[in-house]
Amino acid sequence: MNRSHRLEMLVRAADTGSFAAAARIMDLTPSAVSRGIADLERELKVPLFNRTTRQLKLTQEGMEVYRRAVDILAHIAELSESLAHTRGRVGGVVRVGVQAPLGRYVLMPRLASLHDRHPDLIVETRLTQDPRDMQSENLDVMFYVGEPASSRLVARRLGQGKPAAYASPDYVRRFGAPASPADLAHHRCLLFRSPWSVGPIDHWTFERGGHREMVQVQPALVTPDREGLIVAACAGAGIIYMACFDPALLSSGRLVRLLPGWSCPPSFGIHVLHRRGGGSVPRVAAFLRFVREAFADFDPQELTVLHADKTARSVASHGAKAIA
Repeated sequence: MNRSHRLEMLVRAADTGSFAAAARIMDLTPSAVSRGIADLERELKVPLFNRTTRQLKLTQEGMEVYRRAVDILAHIAELSESLAHTRGRVGGVVRVGVQAPLGRYVLMPRLASLHDRHPDLIVETRLTQDPRDMQSENLDVMFYVGEPASSRLVARRLGQGKPAAYASPDYVRRFGAPASPADLAHHRCLLFRSPWSVGPIDHWTFERGGHREMVQVQPALVTPDREGLIVAACAGAGIIYMACFDPALLSSGRLVRLLPGWSCPPSFGIHVLHRRGGGSVPRVAAFLRFVREAFADFDPQELTVLHADKTARSVASHGAKAIA
């Protein structure tokens, strides 16, 4: 077993808090990881972990080795990618954290174009948007819905959600369409409780001619299941207020926009995150280019999202920033 492999075991075990979790990430057995760490400790002549039945924690010496190991592994990966790039190809594995809606409606429909351009590139996705998983899951890129907290990651703003009130034609036929935002208080409303929700979820905001009106609705359903919420709305269960993120729902007529004379303030931001320096790694740079193109091609009429390069300059100026 080479030294860099043992250093990777150390990093994965420290990030995940257990040898078993590190083994799963590296496709090894927990005993193999334990032996590798023990070999590294003998070689360096220092204990790297304090081990208890409940906790695995780096020693002071282990923390120093960990910091250097992260840098060493990053340099090895960058060197490998650079050599591959000089041979005229972009290859390797890009590990991506993405929630289902972005993956389903933005990435997957356009993935063929990425592989046509870079046939040696492999994409692995994880259903997460927790920035801590960038390290623990060894992710290269992450999609983040909301406003990312301060970190050492680099964030590029792709756009914003464009919410509106929607219902199915069957619901409108049975209960009628609201003539004003205030009418929503008398309708069946289906509420989405998202992880990035800020403020009360039962207050829906509308704007017209410089006038803003906020109405408190009565929920018939509250759920964190976004896809289930849309299914219920399409089946006539009630009215939703969200950036539904699927223009086909509107163009097909399965959902109709209510209160067309009113607009709604843009909601969540949509970002792509990567490590500092990650954009210079060929496989990551290639994927980031694909992401920008894929999102720019998504929903060109901006029915459900606003693109960063088309919104106000104050919004577009957040396009690429280090959130430090």
